[in-house]
Amino acid sequence: MTTITVAELNDLWRWCDDIGQFATDRPINDTKNHEGSCIHRTPFCNITCYNNKLYKLYPNMHDRDDRCETIWQKLPTDVEWYVNNFKPFFARKRKQTKRRRFMTRGEAIKDMVDVYRIKAMALAEPDVIYWLPTRAWQSKHLKALVELELMPLKNIALNGSTDPTTTSEEYAMLQRDGWNTMFYGDDDGYTDVKMFPCPKTFKGIKGHCSICKGGCMSQVTIGRRSDTHLIEH
Repeated sequence: MTTITVAELNDLWRWCDDIGQFATDRPINDTKNHEGSCIHRTPFCNITCYNNKLYKLYPNMHDRDDRCETIWQKLPTDVEWYVNNFKPFFARKRKQTKRRRFMTRGEAIKDMVDVYRIKAMALAEPDVIYWLPTRAWQSKHLKALVELELMPLKNIALNGSTDPTTTSEEYAMLQRDGWNTMFYGDDDGYTDVKMFPCPKTFKGIKGHCSICKGGCMSQVTIGRRSDTHLIEH
């Protein structure tokens, strides 16, 4: 039986003012107890990730990431567990809980088990939108599994994370296969891809992600695929 305390859930799900949502984190790189989660990252990620600066400013972030990974690995793939534990946990929150994000740092889908964890969470609370940016599309097997298990769910805002190293062939593949995309790394955008400029990053509208219907959220809010452009970190 899976036992996760309220204190652990509070550690795992932190309120993020910038996006107006509760969000989770995982370690980017190896920690004292866990392997890093960003196994699909590109060289561009390594150079430009804004968390590199934050880790220097806030050394304790490493310790929290380690704790979060310990908790994440305990999370089951059983829908009923989330009905009995996540629903009452979030029901006690005063801030909005109808949109939640995986991950503000780290990779949500490192392996197959992550797909089934996320699926169980979404099925347990169909009225909650789970925002899911991921680079797992770069793994042929994980991409296929995500498309089979997660893409059909109406409350998962699935986005393939992209950057200037994404090839035109890869972009065409994501578009053809129905993925929303989130691009960062060049404020001029990606060549020949019409993009939705993110209001939060381009206009500095703090917390806008909690109500936005376009861009990253478009498939679950207005039933439309889109390519979102984030201003450089």
